Order: sequence, then C-alpha cells, then structure tokens
Amino acid sequence: MSAKSGLTVVELTIVVALLLLVAAISVPSIRQNVQRKRAARCAQNLEALRVASGNYVAEKGAPPASPADLVPDHLPVLPVCPSGGAYALGETSDAPPTCTIPGHHF
Repeated sequence: MSAKSGLTVVELTIVVALLLLVAAISVPSIRQNVQRKRAARCAQNLEALRVASGNYVAEKGAPPASPADLVPDHLPVLPVCPSGGAYALGETSDAPPTCTIPGHHF
C-alpha cells in the first residue's frame, strides 16, 4: 500500500477561495491607505505654498500671480499633487491655496 501525498481538488479549491477572500478584504483597505497618504502629502504641499505665498506677499507687497512665481526664491521646486491635481493660489493674500482634487485640503 502506497500512501499518496498531496492535495485533493477540494482542498485546493478551499485554499484558493480563502486566498481570494483575503485579497478581496485587503485590496480596498490598501487603496484607502494610499489615498489617505496622497491627501496628506497634498496638504503638506498646500501648506508649503501658503507659507511661501505669505513670504512673497511680505517681500513684494502683492500676492503672486501663480505658484510658479514662488520658485526659486520662496520654494526650491514647485510642489506637485501626488494624485495629479493642479494647485491654485488664493485670489487674495488671505485665501489659502487649493487643489483640484476633491478632499485635498489643509
């Protein structure tokens, strides 16, 4: 009598089903985590733009026309939204900069 070792089709099906269940549960959580991190990075970029814009106003007496006016004197490089949004400065020196991606704010 030789004993066969290995998995049956039923056992393999159960293992695959469990792996798919774990993937179905974890993938949305991973996506939400990535979106939260992108929004947090965008908020940091908006804060940097706000501070640089305030420094620009203090130096020049008027708000910058665009974020590009802040480089290189007030920012080493122009920040980029990690989700592909575009940044706009406020119309007045008191208005905070904004991002075109919903949910990306201070």
